[in-house]
Amino acid sequence: MEKNLIISENESIVAVGDRVKMISNGKGLAWGSDSYLLAARLRRGKRACELGCGTGVVTLLAAAFDKFNHVTALEVEPESAALAERNVVLNSFSDKVTVKNIDIREAHPKDLGGEFDCVFSNPPYFAHPGPESPDSIRQSARHEIHGGISDFCAAAARLLRYGGTFVCVYRPDRLVDLFEAMRAAKLEPKKMCTVYADTNSKPAFVLVEAKSGGAPLLEFEPPLFLYTDEIVNPRIRTERIEKIYEKTSFDV
Repeated sequence: MEKNLIISENESIVAVGDRVKMISNGKGLAWGSDSYLLAARLRRGKRACELGCGTGVVTLLAAAFDKFNHVTALEVEPESAALAERNVVLNSFSDKVTVKNIDIREAHPKDLGGEFDCVFSNPPYFAHPGPESPDSIRQSARHEIHGGISDFCAAAARLLRYGGTFVCVYRPDRLVDLFEAMRAAKLEPKKMCTVYADTNSKPAFVLVEAKSGGAPLLEFEPPLFLYTDEIVNPRIRTERIEKIYEKTSFDV
């Protein structure tokens, strides 16, 4: 930890696997399987950009496992962006990660050092604003307050080089919205993995890869199950999930 990093009384440091630490203040969304698997889905490249990084967990996992030479992480909420920057310092990744407090709808390559090889995002899942919440940061992360899925796809298309990849985790019940937004932005869906809690559950979320300027052809990958069907507490992760989490990669 760098000497100038100060942790407040209401904050704690928690481990995310073996390689990443995060400052937690109880605000916003906690990271979960969707964040881990999005990070695992990323393939190695030179320059990447995350749209809506929150406090930075996916970007930090990408940096910890050397997915890219450099990641630029964009976040509209000032408090979340500031915490993401502190998490970068905490993990000594200042040479690998740059955090920008900007709206993804205003993001352009000319302001971010050029086009990217990969753009990735865990965007807000809910189209409606939802009920008023005392935690505005959490509400912003869950609901499309600062841009909908069309805005995220349009931003990805602007920032990607031709042939670059957009990787996104999203809700199954909004898959039509995602595909429509991707195609409108000339991002062609190429691969999709559906994730389930177990074999008795409905889909929990999907991981979709799209290519800028790609030809139409979508590959459906085998389903991924997070837990075995055993009814125990705590639940037991499947062998494949354990390997993916360990390596932060689907190539296991």
